[in-house]
Amino acid sequence: MSGLVDQHGRPLQSVNYGYYKGTQRSRVRRAMVNEVSDSRNTLNRWSRELLLGYSRHLFTNIGEIRGMVKDVARYSVGRGIKPQSQAGDESKAYEQFFKNWADNCDIRGQHSFWQMQRLASVRADVDGDIGFNMISGANDWPFLQAIEGHQIKGPGKDDNEFDGVVISPRTGRPVAYMICQKDGNHKRIPAGNFILVSDPERVAQYRGVTAMAHAITDTWDVSEILDYEKVGVKARSAIGMVIKTHSGDDDDAIALTKEGNDAATTGDVPWQSFDAGMIPRLLPDEDITDIGGNRPSPAFTGFLETLMRKVCVGYGLPFEFVWALAGANAASQRAILAKSQRVFDDRFDMLSRFNHRVWTWVIAKGIKRGDLKFTEDWYKVRWQQPKRITVDVGREAKENREDVKFGLKTIQAAVGEMGEDWEETRHQTERELVDLFERANRIAEQSKMPVTTVLEYLQQRSPNPVLQINDTALA
Repeated sequence: MSGLVDQHGRPLQSVNYGYYKGTQRSRVRRAMVNEVSDSRNTLNRWSRELLLGYSRHLFTNIGEIRGMVKDVARYSVGRGIKPQSQAGDESKAYEQFFKNWADNCDIRGQHSFWQMQRLASVRADVDGDIGFNMISGANDWPFLQAIEGHQIKGPGKDDNEFDGVVISPRTGRPVAYMICQKDGNHKRIPAGNFILVSDPERVAQYRGVTAMAHAITDTWDVSEILDYEKVGVKARSAIGMVIKTHSGDDDDAIALTKEGNDAATTGDVPWQSFDAGMIPRLLPDEDITDIGGNRPSPAFTGFLETLMRKVCVGYGLPFEFVWALAGANAASQRAILAKSQRVFDDRFDMLSRFNHRVWTWVIAKGIKRGDLKFTEDWYKVRWQQPKRITVDVGREAKENREDVKFGLKTIQAAVGEMGEDWEETRHQTERELVDLFERANRIAEQSKMPVTTVLEYLQQRSPNPVLQINDTALA
């Protein structure tokens, strides 16, 4: 008891529902939704499809949302997340087979595999998930069929089916996926032939939720506020000047009316307009005033930035990366890009599982068809991440060269950070060196110059070379 009484003289009870402040209720704060259950209840089919529809609309119509989603796909996938086989002597054959397949992998004939990777990133953000059906075509050629999230749903007649995912009652593992076809019928696809790409946030979450779920209301508010503000700016801009009179009565304003813009030619409404350098004549009680205005104000811009900051933080990207990177100094830009790169790395990791399943399936098909030789490590593969984003290209390139020189970084890692394949780079370097030595030897024989001197002319390898012509040193 606190010893205090209410307006009726009764002892005032302290309303405290726990030690933590977050568990206490207050009359000055709205009650929060409190539902403690698994994702089947919080992310049911109705909620998921409603969020999916809203998110698609925002992605199509709001530039900031579209830019964020595409930036993550652009810097995570680039020109494609390419495989590097770890199968030993057969690695090059596996990689070449996969590359040829990637250009002819879509059952619809629309996309390459590298485009499907970017599509998977975009749809995972916008729709929440996307499915890929693995199909065997003529001569057992492997094809992928992309299936968007709204198509993955079942009739709802099976107790073990949740929002298009058939779940094993014993293990809780997906055993099949239901696809709604154009005629309204549903097709059951075994889980072994289907890949669902999503970024789950809970343990037993069988369907993905759009990454824009937190941003729908704020983003739509920003859109509406901007629309209303633009109407206000247009209305104010449409009024050039205001003529004030003592009586408030209209006059014909003949001194301000241009020839041809009188009532007879403008539908009874004279146009009161100015010419450059004109000197209007006004009555003693009349005055010409600019209506003025400060819309949009700096405070309004700051309010919009606050809303967009919430959207960006919830998505994972720094606000400055999305909205105003140019306003940050060099040190801040490095920190912003470093944090953004973590988001791109996370997306790369999410897509790696999808890539690995596709790799093992395609290579297994190639071995089964007789296109490839079997090896013990046929399934082993690494995926080459695209070039990392940076503002210090020259400085980081110099640091990479020094790290490789002193053995602190491998050539594979250094070349990989540039988005290239280290083995292809090595092979190309070898071909260029053979060509360089052949040319140097040919020129040395013709000019009677030392081969070392010719090499220095053809390609400088030291910062301060010493050139020799007929045994005479030219420093």
